Amino acid sequence: MALFSTKENRIKCGRCNTEFDFSKNVDKCPLCGFGRHLFSEIIIPAIQNTSVSFESRKSDYLTIPPQFSLPAGKIVVNNTTRIVGSWGMVNDFFSGKALLRINANMIKENNKEYVSLYDLIENAKKIMASHKLTKLKGFPNDVTAESSVGRLVYHFVDGFHKMGLFEVKPLKKFEGDKIWNEDWKNILIRPTIAGLSFARLPNKVFDENNYEDQTLTVSESEWIINYLREIDKEGFKEYTLLKEIVYFIKKGNNGNKDLWEWFKGRDSFVSYVKSWSDKKDDSKAFEKQLHNLAQTFSSGKISLLRELGIIKNKRNDYTIIGEIL
Repeated sequence: MALFSTKENRIKCGRCNTEFDFSKNVDKCPLCGFGRHLFSEIIIPAIQNTSVSFESRKSDYLTIPPQFSLPAGKIVVNNTTRIVGSWGMVNDFFSGKALLRINANMIKENNKEYVSLYDLIENAKKIMASHKLTKLKGFPNDVTAESSVGRLVYHFVDGFHKMGLFEVKPLKKFEGDKIWNEDWKNILIRPTIAGLSFARLPNKVFDENNYEDQTLTVSESEWIINYLREIDKEGFKEYTLLKEIVYFIKKGNNGNKDLWEWFKGRDSFVSYVKSWSDKKDDSKAFEKQLHNLAQTFSSGKISLLRELGIIKNKRNDYTIIGEIL
């Protein structure tokens, strides 16, 4: 039996019914990955109900961006991503997705290859305020506060960049390994082809104004899980860690104090913290730091699993309602 029904070179996926160009995607569906080689070359899926011209909606950068050509992303593999995936403060997919959309729409409107990080954040601040996104997890609760906006960049833009969803390019050589410490006017940024693919999937908050349930749609969740599984093979171990946490909770443990102790008891996590901690030679101070980080990472990873629809989205409820396959 054929996997797809064909009509010229436009076909529909046998799993999610997405229509795409089979000549460009001979191994898999670009949306859900149905087929043999998931994300070996990500092609941006066609989204239904986006017939409104870009010019007529360009004033709202939060809308689903148009399709255009972008490069593949590069995954950042380092001591952090090999052990814990994204940093513990990265507890949300929505804020990164919003920035991907805004970034893509700015690039398309201005017909540029990149925009500056400064311009992206300035536009994002206005959009987040006008759309009342400041009330949601992951977004700055005060767009006028430098620390709040800084967290958006240092955790969420950086996290999506390390995952290969943003491409970042400095205008000049910078010192050290913290590009975000440079003048944001001297940092160019654009989505990657994978980032645009994720940005173009419909979202309950951005497209339906549903602010009551900050969880991803089934298509968004499946996309993220499939993508994390693929970059896991390159050394970005978010998928591995999330899967281990789900297994731990399935055994009857909670995602609160039980999970704190689980992190503190992992040799890999302790060694990771010791590799950069300035408190490693003071046992009492290090124990306190380790405890605080265990709480941070527990909270962050549980939050991601709630958004993915794996753990029930209710405070202090750690019921497993989905699978991370």
